[in-house]
Amino acid sequence: MIKKIAIANIKGVGDGTRNGLYEFDILKNKPSILVAPNGFGKSSLATAFKSLKSTKIELHKDDFHRGRDDLDPKIEISYSDDDGNVVVISADNSSNEISNAFDYFVINSQVFAKARKNRIGGHVIASASLEIPPIILSGSIPEKTYFNYSVRNHKKRIGRNGKVLPNIQGVYKNGKFIAELNNNLIYLDRASGQRVQERVDSFIQRLNGQTGSREDLLDWIDQNELQFLEGTRNLSNIADVCDSFDLGFTTSAENYLAAIQMASDFNENSDVFKKAVKRTIYDFEKSAYERLFDDFNSSWIDFKPKEKDEKLVVELPKVHQVSNGQRDVMCFIALLKKAELKLTKKRSILIVDEVFDYLDDANLIAVQYYVTQLIAKFKEDGKMLYPIILTHLDPAFFRNYTFSNQKVFYLERRDAKINPNLRKLLLNRDDPAIKDDVSKYHLHYEPEPIDIRPAFEALGLKPTWGDSSIFEQYVFSEFDKYAADDTAYDPFAVCCALRKKVEKYAYEKLNSDELRSEFLATHKTPNKLRLAESKGVVVPESFYLLGIIYNDGMHWKNNESAISGKLENIILKKMIKELL
Repeated sequence: MIKKIAIANIKGVGDGTRNGLYEFDILKNKPSILVAPNGFGKSSLATAFKSLKSTKIELHKDDFHRGRDDLDPKIEISYSDDDGNVVVISADNSSNEISNAFDYFVINSQVFAKARKNRIGGHVIASASLEIPPIILSGSIPEKTYFNYSVRNHKKRIGRNGKVLPNIQGVYKNGKFIAELNNNLIYLDRASGQRVQERVDSFIQRLNGQTGSREDLLDWIDQNELQFLEGTRNLSNIADVCDSFDLGFTTSAENYLAAIQMASDFNENSDVFKKAVKRTIYDFEKSAYERLFDDFNSSWIDFKPKEKDEKLVVELPKVHQVSNGQRDVMCFIALLKKAELKLTKKRSILIVDEVFDYLDDANLIAVQYYVTQLIAKFKEDGKMLYPIILTHLDPAFFRNYTFSNQKVFYLERRDAKINPNLRKLLLNRDDPAIKDDVSKYHLHYEPEPIDIRPAFEALGLKPTWGDSSIFEQYVFSEFDKYAADDTAYDPFAVCCALRKKVEKYAYEKLNSDELRSEFLATHKTPNKLRLAESKGVVVPESFYLLGIIYNDGMHWKNNESAISGKLENIILKKMIKELL
């Protein structure tokens, strides 16, 4: 579980600012959706991880906080390890502890505006279009280098009982295994050391003292030598990597015999070995991309990886060949596959930065499907994926994210909090004893107050609020705090006051008592406003638009953060203040 992510001095986030602190219990293999309006640190978080290289943070010149490259960027992660202990790791512009524990990948929009200038009749005509550049799947193409492996030579090195060795030629061709081995090359390097080699030599000496068939020898190793081999550090780490894959071995002994051969091959020529690792991984990844894109080429024109300018790239079809939605999905699928191949550690963080916010319903379902497939693969491999989806569209309202096990968090940090008495009132608003009166006098505009204190007391509600005039004083005082930019306001009270102000405006514009009585007797705010308009009242369009806030805020659905998020939107706040 990731307990906390903190960033500093990256884009809009300075040092010690609350917008750079994300304290959530982000669970493994579950989509975590982080919601906030623009300006609350989403892109800064994505930029932080996109700038995180293997040894340090490398910020682009445009991504330093306030453009000041003298401010040191930092990322800090707190997470629970396998034993439940909280571990804190960090990275800055000179070091990176995070890469030892996590892999990370960021998917964001690849669209950019491209300007064109055409000279027509002596005049220069400028035009612009939205383009997606080729997606770089691999930044370089390793030279063709292969493992210098010979089982015959290894058997000669072992001696009399060399027949016990498994032939690992096929293991070296297993791209997925080699990708994991690449994360553990340090153990192969250390296994070449004198201490490990002395232990291996002593094991070989005892092995050659045995007789019997290959199966007999494997049984002897399992029964007599496993404890010794497990105690041979670095070699045992490589054997553990072998054991985590289905390499066709049937005994524990074969994992160690394979590790001994790998260590020997690495020791013979580490440079060639490392080059072979890179080429094997590249060939594996290229094949994976080709298989994926072949599934779409029947309908998506020429969607396949190509070697171009010493890179492996996929070029998106031209605008006239596919729709924008298809191009967005194609781009996302390519990047998601790239993420899958790059995220090889036990723990990985995948950040999706507002990519989903601009897709239509069908394409949104499609990309969510691919995310769930990726999560399933990580779970099957016994790994931990932390998918973090950044969005400004609140799933509680837009119903745009439909993962079965998603968790939604709100990034905004504010002191706005619902009064417990108001929450209790909203939870009990449909009780038959108060339903009609609360709706008419408390939650809508009504010039004449009502006092139903006994009914409030019977339900355990705040007694004085049974007097609708006292309740109205409360909600309007909270509205005044919100309008004055006081952060400690009751968001639901603000919604109630907003509705009352909207209805009061229309009510007071009506020019007869008869029309006003009809207005008060009409149910629901939109119906009241339409009635007023039919009688000649000019109702501002913003009154209807703001219904997205004041109607949702009159029902408690554990949606406190969602309501607050809407109220803090800069444009919506401006619209609301215009009601004063």
